Amino acid sequence: MSSETLTPSSAHWQAYWSAPEGRRAAVSGDAAGAIFDEVWRRFLRAAFASKTNPSFLDLACGAGVVLERAMEAIDGGQVEKILFVGLDFAPSAAAAIARKTAPDEAIVAGVAATADTIPFSDGVFDIVVSQFGLEYAGLGAFDEAARVLAPGAAFQFVVHYKDGAIYRECCENRRVLDAILESGFFETIIAAIRGPDHDGAIAKLNSIFDSLKRLLEGDRVAAKEMLGRLLSDAARLVARRQAYHPDEAVAWCEAMRNELALYEGRMRAMTQSALDRAGIEAARNRLLAQNPSIFRPEVNALTPQGSSIPAAWLLKTPDRA
Repeated sequence: MSSETLTPSSAHWQAYWSAPEGRRAAVSGDAAGAIFDEVWRRFLRAAFASKTNPSFLDLACGAGVVLERAMEAIDGGQVEKILFVGLDFAPSAAAAIARKTAPDEAIVAGVAATADTIPFSDGVFDIVVSQFGLEYAGLGAFDEAARVLAPGAAFQFVVHYKDGAIYRECCENRRVLDAILESGFFETIIAAIRGPDHDGAIAKLNSIFDSLKRLLEGDRVAAKEMLGRLLSDAARLVARRQAYHPDEAVAWCEAMRNELALYEGRMRAMTQSALDRAGIEAARNRLLAQNPSIFRPEVNALTPQGSSIPAAWLLKTPDRA
């Protein structure tokens, strides 16, 4: 898949993984981070201890956070050569994987492809993982993940939990972003700068400002922090509009509107891909139906310490395997 073939639904991820925040990204939701660190540490330690020179596949790898953890888990005394593959449908993410520095015992490759059409033969990977990735490609991606699992392979998939903590955060982010994009905020700034009715545009803009400020109330989420900065920057731009060339001001508005639209697209994709109990059970059943030789997957809800609301599903090889 090349950048020229990006679809509208994939453009928001291509832009994200090209940016610094994408390259740093691990999970959504700070409170959940510790529990993800622990489940990956435990899984990777056991997986590499039980395999000799394994082949490793990180599906919908994004920035390759799990792949990096896996490379850190290598015990040089136990392995000679490991193949690490990061697969993602955003070419920018796959390219970032290929640029990673691998330990002496490893070969690293980035592949641009979708998780529901994995370009590898049956049964070729000894360890297959995904963190918030497979579900975006639909249940067919679980069929594909099972297909490439070698007999006795270890696998672990962290999946978005519908109505869980991260899901709710994404919904709130999306609510804020939709309100901004539908308010006429950017269009009104442009009218205030270029339109014939400057005073009327300013009056309308003040009303929009007041409406958007109310969105800052309640629990803090990333979109509200972005909105706070946006309001401050826009107020400064309008107040000092004589100091800017109109074309520069309009370009800023269009760039910010595009950034928010891409962000909203990511939040929409997250909420639409999240699985409920029936969905995660269907994913487990499809793994088994596609590859009966694998150990029956376990399904657990991952709930951060101090919270009663799950953050994600964990679908994995049973610990006894």
